[in-house]
Amino acid sequence: MPTTKALLFGRRRDRAVGLVVGFAGVVALALVAAFVAESVGATTATALTDRLLPLLVFYAPGPLAAAGAYARCGGPACLAVGVVPALVLGGFVLLGTLVGVPGVNGGNPAIGDVTVSFAAIGVTSAFVGYCAGVTAVLAADVLGFGSADSDE
Repeated sequence: MPTTKALLFGRRRDRAVGLVVGFAGVVALALVAAFVAESVGATTATALTDRLLPLLVFYAPGPLAAAGAYARCGGPACLAVGVVPALVLGGFVLLGTLVGVPGVNGGNPAIGDVTVSFAAIGVTSAFVGYCAGVTAVLAADVLGFGSADSDE
């Protein structure tokens, strides 16, 4: 029961907060760097926009949620990792529109659809990763090399 409760609700709140906030910081930093590089015409803009951002938005939530489940951060924190890219993108567009940053167009109605799509993809990926992490924890506990008795 302690393992199940730790997997569902989390036992390590500081790690859970660090997981979500840290990932949000990385996504925000990559988004700002890609925007700045694209604005100044740097050659790294292509690498950032074509490789790093899709990696963070589409592929990273699953493995991060699996790692969070294995570290017993809890289901809510692991699923929140999936929503982080959409929230960061939406916040970036909202802030850029309010401040009046050229090249950031929040008046486009498609940006809401893109944000919702990012959230749906991210939450789906995070859910699959969370399930994989829970499976890994339970398998490790059954095989005897898990940390079910550890309260760390």
